[in-house]
Amino acid sequence: MRNEDFDLPNLIPAPRSLPITLIVRSLFGGFLSQFGWLFFSFGMVFVWVFDAGGGVVEAIRFMGGTETVQGEVMASMGTSMSVNERPVYRNDFRFELADGTEYRNISYQTGSFLDAGQAVEIEYLTRDPRVSRIVGLRTTPAGLGVVFVFLFPLIGAVFGFVGLRSGLKMMRLMSQGRLTRGTLLTKEATSTRVNEQPVMKLTFGFEDEYGETHHAVARSHRPERLEDEAMELVIYDPRSPADAAVLDELSCQPRVDPEGRFTATKHGIPTALYLLLPGAGMMALLRYLTTLF
Repeated sequence: MRNEDFDLPNLIPAPRSLPITLIVRSLFGGFLSQFGWLFFSFGMVFVWVFDAGGGVVEAIRFMGGTETVQGEVMASMGTSMSVNERPVYRNDFRFELADGTEYRNISYQTGSFLDAGQAVEIEYLTRDPRVSRIVGLRTTPAGLGVVFVFLFPLIGAVFGFVGLRSGLKMMRLMSQGRLTRGTLLTKEATSTRVNEQPVMKLTFGFEDEYGETHHAVARSHRPERLEDEAMELVIYDPRSPADAAVLDELSCQPRVDPEGRFTATKHGIPTALYLLLPGAGMMALLRYLTTLF
């Protein structure tokens, strides 16, 4: 069957503006985006709980220019935290610079504590003496021992970035692309499974406006959505036809309205819900940042 044997929706000329619902679904509605933001959000909660005060951040800051001065322990006391079943102690201290300015801060250590009135050596940032610690001790109860918790939001951020890049591609294709019809050429199972269903790789062949043949590859654990028509709608970049996608594969679920504009399908998950995980992730990040200042 030839492409011209099938009607194509009439799109308005490019570039086309996209409704906010379609933009939100493109950027945040895909599996990678939602999974990434979920992982990022939960990861930031663990960072906030285990690294409140920014021990890891402080360790990085102390890699800069520092100076030392003599100080005095004001008080020591136990905390509710332990490391390797050894109690963590808090040591309050003070020190004074040559200009007479006094600073006070807290350092932590595991397994032992310092005596009140004990003289200690203090390390502080040259550019900001308010950031200080007793030499050999740490600025937070756990210190660098919790650095592993940063792995979770980092993994989430990577998935979120991949999802964001995919969403930007969708938006670009819908704004600049051309529609045509593609014929299913091959269908094969991949090693990935979703909900116990194998993700299938479907390759469609299509012709551009000059009659040259190209391919669009789609992956889905619900391939029936991509096989419900004899020829599936394909959208491609006329400047680079190899950059193409099967319309029914796009996670933003676009459709063409009677005016020739792309719009979001009305059924399915409400668009606002796609913002819940990104919103939770940003709130957790901001909450953590407030502990640093």
